[in-house]
Amino acid sequence: MSVTFIIVGAPRTGSTLLVKTLNSLDGVRCHGELLLPTIVRGYEDGFVPQLSSQAERDGRARRLLDIRERDPVGFVHNALNMGDIACGCKILYEEFLQSRWSAVTQSLLASQDIRFVHLVRENSLRRYISMQRLMAGGPIHSGPGGGGDHRIKVQVDIDDFLVTSKALEEQARAVSTLVSQHAVLRVSYESLSSDIPATVTEICRFLNIDIDPAHIVPALHKVGSQDLRLTVSNFQDLIDHEATRDMALSD
Repeated sequence: MSVTFIIVGAPRTGSTLLVKTLNSLDGVRCHGELLLPTIVRGYEDGFVPQLSSQAERDGRARRLLDIRERDPVGFVHNALNMGDIACGCKILYEEFLQSRWSAVTQSLLASQDIRFVHLVRENSLRRYISMQRLMAGGPIHSGPGGGGDHRIKVQVDIDDFLVTSKALEEQARAVSTLVSQHAVLRVSYESLSSDIPATVTEICRFLNIDIDPAHIVPALHKVGSQDLRLTVSNFQDLIDHEATRDMALSD
């Protein structure tokens, strides 16, 4: 019997790394974000963008969006039932809680067989900085669509960070409440990024997938410095503020 799963979490918590790594395993299919406002991203049906023309990519994107808009529940249901050992997708907090997709989430929650992998990032300051750098210069990773180390520096608005973090904490609690009647595995970004084979092995066991950890190879790796002094222009402000000091000094 196949296993259906959903990856939930905030942006910049390692979901892209996890999705791509899971897709490298035999018998596992993990779609990307199927419920973005104006696009279906990461629909896994064997299509290889790098081997296709721009016209083919654009046409496929329009077709997928049209199918989803006509029947969101059916679209997600079909995506999660493709006959693999395990099949899933990722849904970030905002989409999971958005009223526009309530019929989809209610349909998912109505199935007790669906499992949830809840990605969290313990260091919320680094998550926030990663998001600011993404908005300033695009993703920095080794995969398609990722950039190199552009030495992007951002200035952290501590008040905005605190407001944003509080909002994400509220979203996390709301999602946790909604999925509480299901099997849930909490996975931290920190454990995923520090030991991908061990963490993905734990996730595979949760999904009843028998796999040798030696066969798990990270699908992406980070590019660029981890030293916040090189990426935050007002690093000293983070050290001076009691709400950010410990997180700024933490690896």
